[in-house]
Amino acid sequence: MALYLGIDGGGVRTTAVAANEKGKILIKVLGGTIDYNAVGMATAAKNLKYIMSEVYAKTKETSFKCACIGSSALTSRATSAETQALVGGIIDAEKIVMDSSIVMAMECMTGTGPCALVISGVDSMVAARNEKNKLSRAGGWGPFFGGEGSGFVIAMEAIRYAIRSFEGSEPKTDLLPDMLEFFDAYSPVELAAKLDDPYGAQKNKISSFASRVFSCASAGDEAAKEIIAKQAKLLAGTTKNLIKGYPDNAVIGLWGGVFVNNRRFRNEFSKAMFEQSTEYRVEVLNYPAECGSLFAAYKMDNIPLTDELMKNIDIYRGVRV
Repeated sequence: MALYLGIDGGGVRTTAVAANEKGKILIKVLGGTIDYNAVGMATAAKNLKYIMSEVYAKTKETSFKCACIGSSALTSRATSAETQALVGGIIDAEKIVMDSSIVMAMECMTGTGPCALVISGVDSMVAARNEKNKLSRAGGWGPFFGGEGSGFVIAMEAIRYAIRSFEGSEPKTDLLPDMLEFFDAYSPVELAAKLDDPYGAQKNKISSFASRVFSCASAGDEAAKEIIAKQAKLLAGTTKNLIKGYPDNAVIGLWGGVFVNNRRFRNEFSKAMFEQSTEYRVEVLNYPAECGSLFAAYKMDNIPLTDELMKNIDIYRGVRV
């Protein structure tokens, strides 16, 4: 039986699916991140090995026709050497490609015509595809150099504001007690000692604090609302610049934990995008990112996305068919 493997390797977790040539998903496995820039190659390979052991145990197969991997560690397609450094001895496939997570996720945008995909998770990135199918990208610089609109930057902006509030240079905010509770710290001084390496091993933990920022905003905290609005506008600015000259009704796909889980952020982002064109179709992807990698694997083997195949994919994502 010919099997195809699609993997979405985000900054926090990795999702892998194995399917047959008709789109029937045989297994889905969740595991730790394979972002080797964040956790190191040894840990990334260990996480991938665990995921694949589950895949092999379920499918009873040890090789694939095609395998495609999206990784948040990448901003462009990996070389063969880079790919093998992670998957060597773990994944056996006739054809295997590893590219940035946004490129693989963009395969979920199965329609034709110019479009863009915006991802906001631990980091943020934008990719756009014009009428000639040429791909361009922006963002993906990581939180130290960029990351506007990402969970990490939203969280860090909130932490900085909360500390200024503690010192009295900003108005009172619910972000301060929420921050101390979330990080189990008695005071900002203790927190600063705990988060001594915010751009390293603690990055994912800090990013997860963004959920509290959204909760504070929903409860009416003005500082939280302003932080979210500002970051959404910055990410929209990156997107608008990348798609200058695109049709007014271009599709703008959204993905990543910040977009998927937070209506407020989606609304603020959409509002900022509509300043350029009120006809943009801004919407969350219909398919999860691992399906994009799977679609890419099918494309490598010249397998068309037939009605039957897409029906099986729809069953996987829980759609009544």
